[in-house]
Amino acid sequence: MPRILMLLTSVLAIGAATLSLQSCGSERVEAAPPEGATSALVTLPDGSTMAAASGSLTREMADWLASRDGQSRTFDFHGFDEDRAKLTSVGLGRAADLATVLRAAPATTIEIAGDEAQIRLLTHLLEDRGIAPERMKIVPAAGIGTAMLTIHRGSRSPLMTAKS
Repeated sequence: MPRILMLLTSVLAIGAATLSLQSCGSERVEAAPPEGATSALVTLPDGSTMAAASGSLTREMADWLASRDGQSRTFDFHGFDEDRAKLTSVGLGRAADLATVLRAAPATTIEIAGDEAQIRLLTHLLEDRGIAPERMKIVPAAGIGTAMLTIHRGSRSPLMTAKS
């Protein structure tokens, strides 16, 4: 038993010495602080929250829904490979965020205009993420690589108030 403890102590001492010697020759490097906030928390119509970078499609949609300005607004959706019906990795993330925003605002409907094959792909992805097909309208139009999303708020029901 004492030999095992002595061996274990020796191994730990050698390991500690090796680690301390490795750090002697290295320079301290500090990470540069970010130039500005890259993302911020936004509140969606159903009260849920998500992170959305300032200037992103998700942020623009969430801000517009929160502002209650106008019944409809059109947004540009970039994220397809230019010449085929395939989402880029960035486009896939944008589509997932779009589905999250639409799920949080169940009264909204959306018109998706662009290359027919590309927008059909987008609608299938939205359906897979829980957006009902009757909430989406496909409008085939020129626009390879981009789609135009027109979001309609739906009915404006009066706010419910508690009765005393």
